[in-house]
Amino acid sequence: MLTSTPHRVFLFMGLGIAVVLLCEGCGGEKYRTVVDAAETGLSSLTLADDYRHQRRLQEALLAEPAFAGLELMSYVIMDHGYVIGHVQSPEQAEAVYQAASKVEGLRSLNAFLPVKRPSTFDSVRKGSSDAELKAQVEAALARTPGVVDTRVHVEILDDRAILLGVVSGSEEKTRAEHAVASTLGVKRIINWLLLPDTEYLAIRSQVF
Repeated sequence: MLTSTPHRVFLFMGLGIAVVLLCEGCGGEKYRTVVDAAETGLSSLTLADDYRHQRRLQEALLAEPAFAGLELMSYVIMDHGYVIGHVQSPEQAEAVYQAASKVEGLRSLNAFLPVKRPSTFDSVRKGSSDAELKAQVEAALARTPGVVDTRVHVEILDDRAILLGVVSGSEEKTRAEHAVASTLGVKRIINWLLLPDTEYLAIRSQVF
């Protein structure tokens, strides 16, 4: 059954141990694909501030020797932080979350940190499967009326689809989730799409 996860911390605890190759955060180009400032009311100053927080989040994770070899993706959108990636154990998932939570300026922190299974030929094929599924989900979003696909960023881990970004309203958010749910192979949806926070944006505009 497909389910969506509300905007909160989500730690997926699995079994197994694996060592992956690198640790990286999303760069500027990838970040710009998760928002459309012209239609969601996000100013360039807000985007710049989010990017600074994202860099701090990224640096906090890279600074921990215990996380060497992990592939972790970090995002900050309207001061909400997100960390996504495989870890080696449930304890490490908690450690990653605790390290990320120390970054100042975040209004909330969400994490999806499944434990990666031992590396086998099947797991290599699984990685390819996730990449293929991501392409299929992105294609489904692109052809869905009422959804601006450049506002929705997709990550796929173990057939789970994580949606990030800022959409114009609840209707677009629902349409995006339905498009992903209709994609064959998606086992679960974690919908972290945000709606424009008018109170937050008003405060930000007064500050700047």
